[in-house]
Amino acid sequence: MSNTFATRLKQLRINLGYSQVGFSELLDIPTASYRKYEKDVREPTLSVISKFFLHPVTKDNALWLLTGEHSLQNAASQARTEPPMTYHSDMEQSLIGSIASSLEFIAHMKWFTPGSQAGYQDYGHIILRDLKPLLQQGAVTSEHENKRRA
Repeated sequence: MSNTFATRLKQLRINLGYSQVGFSELLDIPTASYRKYEKDVREPTLSVISKFFLHPVTKDNALWLLTGEHSLQNAASQARTEPPMTYHSDMEQSLIGSIASSLEFIAHMKWFTPGSQAGYQDYGHIILRDLKPLLQQGAVTSEHENKRRA
């Protein structure tokens, strides 16, 4: 997976549990501009970058967001907490495709009726977003069990 500003921005947003709209509103960035930053179509201005350093939700990750590296001060606090999760886009897209296929089948069986505004891929993204905290919690629980066994 590439390590560009755009991929780090998406990873940070997902790790914090925000949608693109929610994250852009949190940082007071126009949603259309934010989407362009995440798609690597446009570079943020200095005033936009400063919002990441000033906002309490993102300031601890602002240096990493811009450079891909953690400051020494942040590295110490990161060592005490979980490191940012890395997402593999191939696995993510495969899961979203599987969810979309399952929803399509369920809709075909008339067990589920999709909304008029969202497609199956959108539902796949929503379900994946909701599953990530459970998957992270399961990974932490497994890690604690492995340490206890050792």
